[in-house]
Amino acid sequence: MGQNDSFLARDRHFSLRRWKMRGETLANKSADDRSGTDFYPTPANVTEALLYWLNLPKNTTIWEPACGEGHMTKAIKAKGYHVVSSNLHDQGCGETGVDFTTLSKCECDWIITNPPFKQAEEFINTASKMGVPFAFLLKSQYWHAARRGSVFDKYQPAAVLPLRWRPDFLFGAKAGAPTMEVLWTVWDAAPSDFTEYAPLDRM
Repeated sequence: MGQNDSFLARDRHFSLRRWKMRGETLANKSADDRSGTDFYPTPANVTEALLYWLNLPKNTTIWEPACGEGHMTKAIKAKGYHVVSSNLHDQGCGETGVDFTTLSKCECDWIITNPPFKQAEEFINTASKMGVPFAFLLKSQYWHAARRGSVFDKYQPAAVLPLRWRPDFLFGAKAGAPTMEVLWTVWDAAPSDFTEYAPLDRM
């Protein structure tokens, strides 16, 4: 078992030791620097809409493996769930230097995250082998690409949940109305036979 493989197994009692940081420190960088690293923090109401739809038991433990500055972690905790947070880069939250795409085990009940867009398919491939349900925030056109048809068919999701509003992922750093449209995609522990389509309202 490698160092990354043992991450969540050692975290079963949620007493994490600090790992040596392997990633670049991004916490104090500008919005342009963050977008250059594919980092867009998630507004709380995006996570809240998903959690309302999922209606998970309060004793659920959720792994946030791309936690960034902790926006999603805080939103999940605020709803009464326990969160295990990790990230490749040091952005001020969770265990750093943890590359989700190299892992093979999960000791939590769910995985919920906003994965780096450029690595979304890698995150799906990795999570699908861990034997737990998971939900990823993706761009609204993500499943429109023909080349992703095989990913959808191989790991057919249980639900596709588009948001009825455009979240502000830059938190006012740029003028004008937000333009990015996104959706949650939810998978069961195994591929589904049917995919529910259910737009989510802002909480």
